Amino acid sequence: MTPLVVSAPASAVTTGDWTQFRNGADHQGVNTAETVLSPSNVGRLRQQWVTNIAGSVWSSPAIADGRVYAGGLDGRLHALDAATGQEMWAKPDDALAGDWTFTSPAVGDGLVYLGINRPAGEIWAFDAVTGATRWRAGTSISNINGSPVVAGGVVYAATTEDQVLALDAATGARIWEAKPNGGRGSGFYSSPTVAGGKVFAASLNHQVYALDAATGAVLWSFQTGGHNSSTPAVVDGTVYFGSRDGFVYAVDAETGAQRWRVQYGTNILASFQSSPAVANGTVYIGTNNDRRVLALDAATGAVRWSFRTAGVVMSSPAVANGVVYVGSDDRSVYALRATNGQRLMSARVSGAVDSGPVVAQGKVYAGTYGDTGGGNVYSFALRR
Repeated sequence: MTPLVVSAPASAVTTGDWTQFRNGADHQGVNTAETVLSPSNVGRLRQQWVTNIAGSVWSSPAIADGRVYAGGLDGRLHALDAATGQEMWAKPDDALAGDWTFTSPAVGDGLVYLGINRPAGEIWAFDAVTGATRWRAGTSISNINGSPVVAGGVVYAATTEDQVLALDAATGARIWEAKPNGGRGSGFYSSPTVAGGKVFAASLNHQVYALDAATGAVLWSFQTGGHNSSTPAVVDGTVYFGSRDGFVYAVDAETGAQRWRVQYGTNILASFQSSPAVANGTVYIGTNNDRRVLALDAATGAVRWSFRTAGVVMSSPAVANGVVYVGSDDRSVYALRATNGQRLMSARVSGAVDSGPVVAQGKVYAGTYGDTGGGNVYSFALRR
C-alpha cells in the first residue's frame, strides 16, 4: 500500500459554506468566512422556512452551493433548496423500513457522503446535484453513529464495532481499516477528526486514540473515566473533547499528554456528549443534565461564562463572527454573545435540537427530532 499524505483543510471555506460536521476535518465548529451575521444584528433573525422530512433529524445540516443536505431517520439523504426549503431529492430511492441515520453529511468534490444503517452500517456517496449513487461501501455488522469526514481525497468513518475506516473518496475503495482496541469492547459513537496527519477518535471504551492518517497505526491512546461520544476538536496542536465522566479535556495532539482537565459540577449533573467548538482562545461546549452552554479558557480550562437553557444540551455549538449558535432539548435555537454568553436571540422550533445548528451565508440552519409526523429542517435569516 502506498502511504497517503493527508492534511486537513481549514475549518472554514472561502465561500462561507458549511460543508461537513463541525465545518472541517479538524472539527473546530467555526465559520470564519461569515460576515453577514454579527452580535449587532443577530437579534433580527426570523424563520425563513421550515421543511418537514420523513424521519426525525439528528443530523447537523451541510450547506454547499445553494443546497442544504440533511440525513433523516428514514435512512435517506435529503437535499433542499437553501433559498426556499423545497426538497429537491431524497436518496436512496430504495430506502427500507428500519433504515436510519444519525450522521451529518460531508460534501466534497461534487459528492455528498453519508453513513446509513440498513441495519448494518454503510457509507454512501451521492452526486451532490442529482442525488445519483456514485458508490456505497459496507463496514461490518456494526452501525455508524458518528459522521463521516472527508479530507485530502479520503473519507474517514468510525463504527460501533471498534472500527475506523479510510476509504478512497472517489471510488469507496478501502485504504485501511483499524481496530484500536483489538475489536474488543465498545466502539465509536463520535466522528473521527483529521488534523496534522493524524486521525483522532473518541471511543465508548474510555479511550481517545490518535491514528496515523496514512496507515491507521495507533500512535497513542488517552484514557478518561467514562464513555466518550464527544467528537474531538483540534486547534493549534491541542485536542479538546468532553467525556461522560463529567470532564472536559485538553490533550497534546503529538504525544497524548494531558494539558488540562476541568470537571464541571459532577459526572451525574454535567456529563458531556456535545462536541466542542474552539474559537479565539475559548472552548464552547454543552452539558447534559446541567442544561448549560459553557465557555472555557482554551489555555487553562477556566470557566469564562455559562448559559442555562431549559433542556439538555447535547447540541454542538457553532461559532461565527462573535456569535455562538446552539440548540437544546427545550425546543429552542439560541444565539449567544461569544465573549460573555449574553442571549442575543432565541427561536422556538417544533422539536428537540440535539444536532448542532450551522451558520452559512448569513443564515442559520437546524434540524429537529421528536416532532409529530417526522422531523423538520429550519432556516433562519435576517428580517428585512
